[in-house]
Amino acid sequence: MDRRKPAITPENYTRAIISLSRRYSSTSAFPGNNYADIGEWMLQERSLLNSAKPGEAEIPFASKSEQPHDLVVVYNSGEREWDVQHYDQGQLEAFCSASSGPAEGSGQIVFIRGFISPSWMSVIGSKYNIDPEFFRRHMDFLSGSIDRHAFSIPSLASSSNNIFRLCVNTLLHRDDFGRQDIQSQRSYESTELGVYKALQLRSTRVCCGDSLVREYSTVCSRFSLIEQWISLCFVKRDAGWAVVAWMDQGRPLEKSPPGPWTCHMESKATPLPVLQHHPKMAFRTTNNRLDPDANASAEVQQSGVILPLQYDSLIALVDLARRAPQEPLSMCIPLFAHAAFSEVQFLNLIESTVQTQVDAIVKGVLTDTLGTLQYFSNILNRHAQQLQDSTVALCKLAERKYHLLNENKVEPLPPKSAGPTASGIGRGLKASGIKADQKFGSGGSDGSFTAKGLLDDYEQLYARCINLSKLCTRSMTLAMNKATIEESRKAIEQSERLKKLTLLASFFIPLSFSSSLFSMNIDLLEQRVKFWWFLVWCIPITLLAYILYLWDFPAIRRFCVRFWKRCDGFRRNRAFRSGEKDPGYVV
Repeated sequence: MDRRKPAITPENYTRAIISLSRRYSSTSAFPGNNYADIGEWMLQERSLLNSAKPGEAEIPFASKSEQPHDLVVVYNSGEREWDVQHYDQGQLEAFCSASSGPAEGSGQIVFIRGFISPSWMSVIGSKYNIDPEFFRRHMDFLSGSIDRHAFSIPSLASSSNNIFRLCVNTLLHRDDFGRQDIQSQRSYESTELGVYKALQLRSTRVCCGDSLVREYSTVCSRFSLIEQWISLCFVKRDAGWAVVAWMDQGRPLEKSPPGPWTCHMESKATPLPVLQHHPKMAFRTTNNRLDPDANASAEVQQSGVILPLQYDSLIALVDLARRAPQEPLSMCIPLFAHAAFSEVQFLNLIESTVQTQVDAIVKGVLTDTLGTLQYFSNILNRHAQQLQDSTVALCKLAERKYHLLNENKVEPLPPKSAGPTASGIGRGLKASGIKADQKFGSGGSDGSFTAKGLLDDYEQLYARCINLSKLCTRSMTLAMNKATIEESRKAIEQSERLKKLTLLASFFIPLSFSSSLFSMNIDLLEQRVKFWWFLVWCIPITLLAYILYLWDFPAIRRFCVRFWKRCDGFRRNRAFRSGEKDPGYVV
């Protein structure tokens, strides 16, 4: 008899998280210090509801924007087409009561577009039985105190086999940013980003559907970078499975909490689109299942915000319509591919900017070069870690895929690798991806929208990111060598000027001494004291001063010591010879 686990209610889900946040290391082997902030955040909604007046019907964390926004979009795989269900922030009860799920052995994908309230989090978490760690990691900005997070992120890789993260980049371009100091602008943006996470995202001013920004960087005077996350969670359901994709991309940024990017938007910054490629993209097109007007009218269009609106036609364009309902990897490939294409545009921009810095170093222009290269190196190191994590996610999704396709077989162990390199991590993915391609008859097994091709792309992106970081390090070394050579040249020039000054001083100091000696009481006209007496005294004093200045006193001292020793030896020899008897003397 098949025994099913009792369903978790949203209230029980909330209580479980709050109870976990109140565990301490003195009473439990699994303390919940890192859940204290998210527990307080969930209680914040209750306190707002309790403090509301009876006549008020205002919902906490609800957006006051009149423009409609689909907060949750669910794609269920059907026999011929996908069933799409979408819910705005006010349709929480409808989403909670919806009983639609994936067919037997099939899957569904759930898009969460932007920030959500505690009520939405508890409903989604209880409905799909999601590990609360998924929500905590996506909302890491809540844990700002070291006493709370205790350096627990990133955790062990095995502790999050079903939780993954992608980083999507949006490049902003503008032409009128050259009048400000780049270094001071970067320092100001770093401070403002911390204020944005501490004051904006932890307050009740952030609403359901608002877009979030994780990192913001000014690359140069013309380009800046916005980094956003897509957190993925794979869960097994009664009949099939589901992938929950929580995206930072929600409402337009100008209608979301402000941050350091606001000044760039006010200066008419233009977002660069993420340009993807597929061999059939010229002969096929995608259709929007939802209203795209909000994204079309946005001042800054975010990368990836269009994916939930046309997901079913997108997977049909890239030849994944048959495979996506059967395996989670194929269902997530469009998200991984979009993140990869956004990453390659970012690396192209960084490479061009670093090459500009290298050319400036060669020309001897070293203004702010070291600070800029160190700034780029830090960004590249962060992106390299993100690419490595994405490669691990691909490998784990491939293992899930292989397990779903071979449920009656023992799941193979992941391949061993000598180190945490992207190539070593992806060996198992290549093998399982090829098997799946053969099973479903995929014609092109090495494209950007296949398992093998996507893994190769991420390996190349990781290697390129590391090479660019090394180029920054070498360029910093070159810049420091150039600066050292320039300082040495300036020191040599200064020593030459000091030498001339010393020679002039050595000439005028004896003259000043002679003038002081005579007190300048020399009558040049009708007195008996003649002027040549001053020259008689001045010339010897000046010559004596030059002799004392030019002579090597240690050498003179060594010469005197040797001369004294020779004289002493000569006296001793004379004394010894005078004491010897004459051989011809006879007593």
